[in-house]
Amino acid sequence: MKRRKGRKILLYSALSVVSILGAFVVWQMTKTVPTNGDWQDVSRVQSTATFDGNFVTVHNIRNFQYDANRTPTVEAYYDKTYDLRTLKKVWYITDPFSPGSPFAHTFISFEFADESFLAITIEGRLTKGQEYNLLNGTIHTFPLIYIAADERDVIYVRTNIHHDGVYVYPMRATPEQGRLLLTDILHRMNELVARPDWYNSIYANCTSSIANHINRIWPGVLPTFDWQELLTSYADELALQKGLVDTTLPLDQARQTFYVTDRAQHVGYVADFSTLIRQTDTHTQTQ
Repeated sequence: MKRRKGRKILLYSALSVVSILGAFVVWQMTKTVPTNGDWQDVSRVQSTATFDGNFVTVHNIRNFQYDANRTPTVEAYYDKTYDLRTLKKVWYITDPFSPGSPFAHTFISFEFADESFLAITIEGRLTKGQEYNLLNGTIHTFPLIYIAADERDVIYVRTNIHHDGVYVYPMRATPEQGRLLLTDILHRMNELVARPDWYNSIYANCTSSIANHINRIWPGVLPTFDWQELLTSYADELALQKGLVDTTLPLDQARQTFYVTDRAQHVGYVADFSTLIRQTDTHTQTQ
């Protein structure tokens, strides 16, 4: 009798767990991505792009300045028209959360012949008071947002305000491949404004989203999913292994060569910030 009662309790417990999980899955599948909210300042304004033949105008390029707490002190945006035929280089940037952390924020920047740079950072869109964490990012908590930014915003705040260790790697891509990559990213940026989607720490984070764009330009060059896309501080290692970084240096030397924090702190907030932080002993890049 006691054994039968125990089995019933286990059965009811299992059914309760299944019911709760089922309700959670249904809630997640039917949850609508919010389009309105009291968004944090850095993601309040969405970037968009307008195409006109070989030209693209990117709207709302963020160019903030920040205090020591990374609170915006100057909130500025600008629009800029780029001639896609003058795109000459693509850069892959990694910013580990802290020294030794397995996690990093990664993003892409595009260099043009006039020495202008356009950075695109892929993030979760947080409301005021929200804090990002990996667990919340695995469920439908944050909308996905693509932010176009000036490097004096998105790199400078990391190197000179937060004092992060930032790495800026040149990608091995022809100008045509760079144009295709930028175009693909900007179309996705526009798509998210019209049809919002969810951020996800596993399959729709900054690194996995970049990998998806890369695979559309270079089919199959990156695995559909790799542990280095989850432990994102190691994504630069994956990029080197797959020949996506324009160097033959081993990982440790590549990180040393393309580490820009010291140079950024030396040059400060200047008009040619992006060019100066990339000035390195060029012969060490191909040893």
